[in-house]
Amino acid sequence: MSKFELLEFQFDPDDFTLTLEDEFQLARLSNEIEKVDDIETLRVATLKLLQLTTHRQAIIRSLCRRLANLEADTIRTLYED
Repeated sequence: MSKFELLEFQFDPDDFTLTLEDEFQLARLSNEIEKVDDIETLRVATLKLLQLTTHRQAIIRSLCRRLANLEADTIRTLYED
């Protein structure tokens, strides 16, 4: 197993509430998906949403890493081989 560093810090539950913009986007995309009657269109939409989700996860991971480096109460644990 290679070495890695685990960074832990607390989140406030309010950090995870959807904004009004998020709710509108969710409703819009849900309505569009519900209307799809072609499997190929649904397949393309699914792949695009997968790409978007993966890209957002990479951004979130990077931002969390940056935030962890700035937080005073960060718990840092370095795991060696």
